[in-house]
Amino acid sequence: MTGRGVMLAGKAIAVVSFLFMLHSGYSAREYLLYSKSIGRQNLSLPIEIVLECLVALAVMTVALVVGVGELKPISYEAEMKRYSIDGMYSRPSFQVFNHRGRFLRPVKNALGTK
Repeated sequence: MTGRGVMLAGKAIAVVSFLFMLHSGYSAREYLLYSKSIGRQNLSLPIEIVLECLVALAVMTVALVVGVGELKPISYEAEMKRYSIDGMYSRPSFQVFNHRGRFLRPVKNALGTK
């Protein structure tokens, strides 16, 4: 299988296992309601429901890890390889045109007054 096919299969398996988890939750709720309705005091879940939930969780975890695809590097060095130092410090956000320098040395206007 190609990389894209593996990712798609992983996502499909994750969806199916999520549906199994929903089913185990629904089964647990129905079992508890049934147990309360007949007056049973022991409210522990049957092993089938617990196993269904745990197996679905394990399969979904593996499927999501497989379905992610290729991970990108997160190191600072890998990110900075894309930029030059001139490109980093010449952004418009570093250029300030309205600063307090005009108050330190007043500029004479056209009439020669301050």
